[in-house]
Amino acid sequence: MPVGYTIELTETARRVYERILRQARACADAGDLVSSKVTEFKMVEEVLDRIIPHDPFAPQRALAGPLSGIFRIKQGRMRICYAGSSKQRKIVVLYISDTLRKEGDVRDPYSVLTRLVLSGEFNGVLDSLGLRRPRHR
Repeated sequence: MPVGYTIELTETARRVYERILRQARACADAGDLVSSKVTEFKMVEEVLDRIIPHDPFAPQRALAGPLSGIFRIKQGRMRICYAGSSKQRKIVVLYISDTLRKEGDVRDPYSVLTRLVLSGEFNGVLDSLGLRRPRHR
């Protein structure tokens, strides 16, 4: 990871990260290094270690509406959503989704993230980064 930004994971993101890691390790331990689970873990690692720190606030990654102030990286069906502070040089991964995106579906990653954000799940993180909390619709 380039020097300059620290990356942290919320408990929500950490649970998914750890599950993906466990699955990748199990495949690797079984000798299946080309498993989709291993590939998925490598994608997550690349996003966290290289892509986000390189240009965390790229405008094309910004979300809108109630998710304004939050950014996302898409890699295949993977969505990694984060917020950050250039002043603090800190990025906090809020949410990692490895489910298919189907707009309008209750399990759509952006629908899930919106519910989490509007529920106040990440208020402490947003406050610590000096970001405005989203207003309820």
